[in-house]
This record gives sequence, structure tokens and C-alpha cells, in this order.
Amino acid sequence: MQSRFFSHTTKWLVIMAFLAAAIGCEKSTEDKPEAPQNNASHQQEDRKPNAEALQAQAQTQAPSPSQLTSDTQSKPQPEPQQTGAAQDIRTLSSLIPAGKALSLLSNGQKAIARGDLNKDGMDDLAIIVEDPKDSMTERDLIVYYGNASGAYEQSIYAKEAIMCKDCGGVFGEPLEELSIKNNTLLFTFHGGSSDRWYSKYRFQYRDRDWVLIGYTGGSYHTMDVYQGEEEDINLLTGDFILKKSDKKDPAGKLIETEKGKRPKRKLVKLSEFKGKIYDEAVIERVEADKGNRDITPSPDRQFVFFTKEKNETNFIWNIDEAQPKEIRGIASRVGDAIWSPNSKWVMVDSGTSPIRTGQLVDPASGQIILEVSYLSAGKISFSPDNSRLLYARGLEGLPSIKDRHVDGGRISIMVLDLGTGKEKIVKQGTETVDYDFPKWEDDHQISYTKTTNSEAQGKLVQTSTKETMKLEE
Repeated sequence: MQSRFFSHTTKWLVIMAFLAAAIGCEKSTEDKPEAPQNNASHQQEDRKPNAEALQAQAQTQAPSPSQLTSDTQSKPQPEPQQTGAAQDIRTLSSLIPAGKALSLLSNGQKAIARGDLNKDGMDDLAIIVEDPKDSMTERDLIVYYGNASGAYEQSIYAKEAIMCKDCGGVFGEPLEELSIKNNTLLFTFHGGSSDRWYSKYRFQYRDRDWVLIGYTGGSYHTMDVYQGEEEDINLLTGDFILKKSDKKDPAGKLIETEKGKRPKRKLVKLSEFKGKIYDEAVIERVEADKGNRDITPSPDRQFVFFTKEKNETNFIWNIDEAQPKEIRGIASRVGDAIWSPNSKWVMVDSGTSPIRTGQLVDPASGQIILEVSYLSAGKISFSPDNSRLLYARGLEGLPSIKDRHVDGGRISIMVLDLGTGKEKIVKQGTETVDYDFPKWEDDHQISYTKTTNSEAQGKLVQTSTKETMKLEE
């Protein structure tokens, strides 16, 4: 009996020892690391984050500004670089109005810009949205301020402030840049064909409104590097710089040709901006009317002169005013409108013969200030300092050797002082010599053509040479 008890006990001990050993073996197998894989593709996958884990993590964490994605754009695009600290905010798709889609720049990147616009040290946001079903309508610009709670608050919704997708000529998409730099919102358009143009606009929030503070615009020709020109103007100060292609440079690079200060004018509000500044809009409106001719903007583009073809009426339009002013009393059919460099005066040239009439007009009032007579042998012109007029006039009361062949008498060069209204002959014609085609070289020197007249076998013989002279002070 006792031996059978020990026998059963021994069997149970053996069975328990066997089970313990089996369990220990299984345990050691679970703790043992797997052997490394030799396949390079597996090694690469091991270094990649788990996509499902990342997706789950993204669903539980709000994205930072640099992690915003659009539900309307499936194609991945590089995001603009963030300039401030990341904040928890809503997804970008929630900021896009219903029925709108996020626009793309001409390089395919999303039309998103981030940076500090209101100097609070936090990233703000600017986006451009469009009607995905309409490529011919101007697009909308929305600016959001980032706040301390991590959300965005809308600062302005500028409707139709951005040119349409097909407004870039053969380029199609004209939107080249959207960025935030130095608390300033910038966007750039570019378009055309062989003749190309570009324009950059700079907006800031000032005095409780968004206003245009600067503009850069230019043009160039793909087949002629010497046709480039550019204007840059600070609208807060009036300071401007003009550049043109350097004729001596093989690439025709732009060089500064003029700089100065223009009168300050009313700042354009972003809420009223429609893809271009006032002067462009007014000039395009005037040009679009096929019944207009002689369309001539002032150098500072504050005014535009034009003639209504139907009834030969003449107008000046101040771009800050709703309607143009009619100029009453123009002598005859207009041939040209010549602006002073500072845009203070416009000389309206009229007439139907070589003897022309010039009427000096104040563009602000539309009133004629004075009238002069001159020959078409050289266009009447303002001095660079805006103080004098230069032109040629025939003096029929004095005999000339050419009288038997042509009309006009002796031709002399005249200068009219706009301050005093007094006229002076600076180069007197003679019986055999005429002086015409005058041109300002600078404020103190002019050039002109000297024509010597003679007769041979009953015919008029003329010999011309170019000369310069310094004007007396």
C-alpha cells in the first residue's frame, strides 16, 4: 500500500516537473529577440513609421499650422515655411467657405501664406479661394489672425481681390506668389505672351484697415531683351524708382534710370481692390471703350487724358474720382497730349496743319491755363524740371529764301517760362537758316536741327546738321 502511494506520488512529481520545464521553455522563447532580416526592403520598412499608428495619432491630436491639410486638394503639395510657434488650430478645410476650393499658385503649390501680420508674435494665415467651376471669375483673399486660444479669427474677406485663373494670357494662371514678410501681405501676378507683364502688391493693416502700401510693376519682351522696364513705388511716402533695360548689357538687365517723389494719393483699401490698383482699372475702362482715342495716362498714373471720337470732346479722369472732367475750349482736333514729368500739367496739341495750337491744361480742374502756337517740326516738350516749354515757331513776317517754295517763314526756337508766362527766342532763324526739332538734353541744354536753305536751278536745296546749345540762366 505504501509502495503504491510512493509510486503515484513519484509519477505526479515527474509530470509536474515536465510541465514546469515546458512552461519555462515557452517563456524563454517569447523573451528571445527575432533574428535580424537580411532583406534591404524590410530594413527600410522597419525604419518607416507605422501608417495606421500615425493616422490614429493624428485623429487624437489637433494639427499645428504647419500640419494643416486641405480636404479639397488630394495632390500633396509642399507647405510654406512656418515663421512662428506651432499652435493647436482647426483644420484648413474648416476655414474654406462652402462652395469654394483652395487655389494653387502657378508653380502648383497651395495658395497659403503664414507669418505675423499684426505684430503679436503669432502666426497669421492668408489663403486664396476660388469657385472650382468657374475659371474666369476673380478669386477671393481671406486673412485670418492666429489668437491665443489656438484658433483663427477672420480679419478680412476681400472678395474678387485676386485675378482669375485664366487671366494670365497664354500662361493661364497669373498667380505667382502669396507670402507674408515683415508684417506685410504680398501677392504677385505674371502673364502675357511674347510681351509679358508682372505686378506685385504689398498690403498692411494700418489705421484699422487693410491698405495698399507699395506696388511694383513691369514688362518685358521675350524676343527683345532691351524692351524691359519696371516701376517701384512706396505709396506711403511717394518715393519711386524707374528702371529700364541697359542697352549696353547683352542680357538687357534692368538699371535705375530715374528716382524721385510723387504726390501722395489716397491709399487703396484691400476691401475695394479688384486685382489691380485704381489707375489700372480706370485706364482699362477708358481703353475698353472703342469710342475713345488719344488715351494718355499721366506719368504718375493719377490722371488719364482721352478724347470721345463721336463728338470730339476731351476729358481728364482723376483716378480717385468717380467720373472724368470735360475740358472745354480745345481749339481743334487733338493730335497729342504731352504730360509734364511731374504730372502737374498736360499740353493738349491740336490742329489740322503744320501750324499747331498747344493749350496748357490743369488736370486737377480741367481748366485751360494758357495757349501757344508752334510748328509740328518737333514736338512741344516740358523741361525736365517742369518749369519751361520748348518748341519751334515760324515767323512769317520775316522773309526767307524758301518762301517761294514752302510756307512757314523763318523758323526759330522758343522757350516759354511757365512761372511768368513769358516767351523767349533762344535761337533766331535767318533768311537762309532755320532752327527746328528742338529737344531737351537736360534742364540747361537743348539740341536742335540747323537747316541751311539755298536755291539751285530754281529748286530749294536744304542741308541739315545737329547742334546743341546751353541756355542762359
